[in-house]
Amino acid sequence: MGHRQFTITEEQRKEYASGFLLDLMINGGKTYSVVLEDADKDLEKLFVYMMSKDYLNLDSKNYYTPNQLGIEKLQNLKQRYEEYLAHFDLFCAVDLEQGIFAFEKIFELDDEQWEVYINQEQFVDLRIAVAWFKKINPADFVFLSFLKEGRFDTERANWQFDLLSGLIWEQVEEIIDTAIQIEDLAYEADENEYITGEAVIEDVIRQGAKLSEKLYMEEEHLRQENSEYPNDYYDNNEQEGHSVVTYQSYYDPYFVSPLWFIF
Repeated sequence: MGHRQFTITEEQRKEYASGFLLDLMINGGKTYSVVLEDADKDLEKLFVYMMSKDYLNLDSKNYYTPNQLGIEKLQNLKQRYEEYLAHFDLFCAVDLEQGIFAFEKIFELDDEQWEVYINQEQFVDLRIAVAWFKKINPADFVFLSFLKEGRFDTERANWQFDLLSGLIWEQVEEIIDTAIQIEDLAYEADENEYITGEAVIEDVIRQGAKLSEKLYMEEEHLRQENSEYPNDYYDNNEQEGHSVVTYQSYYDPYFVSPLWFIF
């Protein structure tokens, strides 16, 4: 593992940070004047970048205001997040020996039991390999997982500096570099038959697509019955606002939604 030297460009860092800041402004009600104060001064370079990309306008009082392009960028980020939860997060814990996904038991366990189960050593994280196979920027998956885990915490002191500092993005790069890669999945079967990593991850993706649809249908059934269940498959309470891409599309392991290539 760790065969690559992945680098997130400065512009890509600013794109991720822009999406996060747009969410704070549009959904979180945060306002920022061109005259930034205290720790917000560390956001100045980001605001300059966002203005250059035409994500923001200045209002009559010299406050930054998201414009239509900024709103569309945030919508794209939201859709990516929903697609990630619906179709890709379940690849975080796969037992290759047994051919099973930890998510098969997500509705059977409470939060505490789930954390213990999903962290068992037989499960490996294949999300980066899936991203490479589908030609999606793997940093997208790590960034979205960081959002899910609350890594960008605005309650933490000096979060503004952390948003663009090298440390958190170096962590993203390290995760990608040390993740299981497609070539790591190759193995020699019986009678010296060589199974490529591409064949393995393709099969895993096909199984994951079927499981994803099954979990979605199960959660919808439980929701309609107003039943209580330990875990949400989506882990997101805003799914009603956007319907994800048809699940059957993902039965084709080569299918990639075009939303991953916007912004």
